[in-house]
Amino acid sequence: MRDVSLAVTPGGLLAVVGPNGAGKTTLLRLLTGSLSPQEGEVRLEDRLLDELGDRERAQALAVVPQSESSPFPVTVREMVAMGRYAHLGPWERTGAHDRTMVERALQRCAVAGLADRQIGELSGGERQRARIARALAQEAPILLLDEPTAGLDLRYRMELFHLLRELRAEGLGVLVITHDLNLAARFADRLLLLDRGRATARGAPAEVLSREVLEAVYEWPLRLIAHPGPGRDTGAPQTIPLRRDDP
Repeated sequence: MRDVSLAVTPGGLLAVVGPNGAGKTTLLRLLTGSLSPQEGEVRLEDRLLDELGDRERAQALAVVPQSESSPFPVTVREMVAMGRYAHLGPWERTGAHDRTMVERALQRCAVAGLADRQIGELSGGERQRARIARALAQEAPILLLDEPTAGLDLRYRMELFHLLRELRAEGLGVLVITHDLNLAARFADRLLLLDRGRATARGAPAEVLSREVLEAVYEWPLRLIAHPGPGRDTGAPQTIPLRRDDP
């Protein structure tokens, strides 16, 4: 990646968009510390990310992967409780505060009623909510999500983005990687558009999503319309891909 800079700030929702191969996954790996930059740096406040231990990173960054598998059966409550590991020492058992944070995360993500069910029994949307609950249980101020709506139907996509906006309003710094330009435009405060490892555009959705820029990046004809509303996202730019034979 080259010439890409961004900041995830408390109370902000940043959506990273771009076509396949644009560098979104690489960017996430850099932000989580699983990949070190060859040039530039990643900082948490005033400290280099590479200088932090795993526990310090986990207390500062909560990551929600697109998908994951478990080698053993686990209930929703057990998985959410894993978010507390960042605050426990070796062989330290969970206490009252840990249990409170787990229950609060279960309630916050509307999976408390599923707490005793096995993760493998849940729908895709339910599993994703459980993953977000685990991240909230970490009490990290920054939340990073990788394609959280992949494979989800309309209802779950909308519910998930509503939840992200609520978390942002509660003071979390949220970064979401997504292919859904329309939901990004409706819910995010800022967008970062990547193309071939470079930042093509950044700013408010109306500033980033122009027909000329998107057609050049995605190499496909399209049209932009304003979201008709009702709601606070009235007027948000919405992308409509055209057929090749459309006038």
